[in-house]
Amino acid sequence: MNVHYTGRQQEVTPFVRKQVESRLKKLVKILGPRPALETRVILAHERHLVLVEITVNVNNHAIVGMSETPHLKVSLAEALERLEKQALKNKARWRVSSRHAHPASARSIRTLQPRSSPRAA
Repeated sequence: MNVHYTGRQQEVTPFVRKQVESRLKKLVKILGPRPALETRVILAHERHLVLVEITVNVNNHAIVGMSETPHLKVSLAEALERLEKQALKNKARWRVSSRHAHPASARSIRTLQPRSSPRAA
């Protein structure tokens, strides 16, 4: 997993790197092994708020977790929690859409009737 850090009026400390990378390991377990997961972490400081935005590109779409709080630790934790929730939701969608057959009401009327073989005639 490639992680790119950007700090805007905020320094990216080793604590931030360690926190993000440890929680992203859990995200990789949820999403499965993918060789090219691109992750961008943006830290910004505006007035009294610390803004954290974490974007993970998965299967050609992005999962984004954002948070704005006065404390860096809380912002990181909230953004990572939102990422995990979205990953679990997407994983559940993949599981549901690929494992269920179409309901009988969606099938054609022809498929519900017994098939007559041409050799019997």
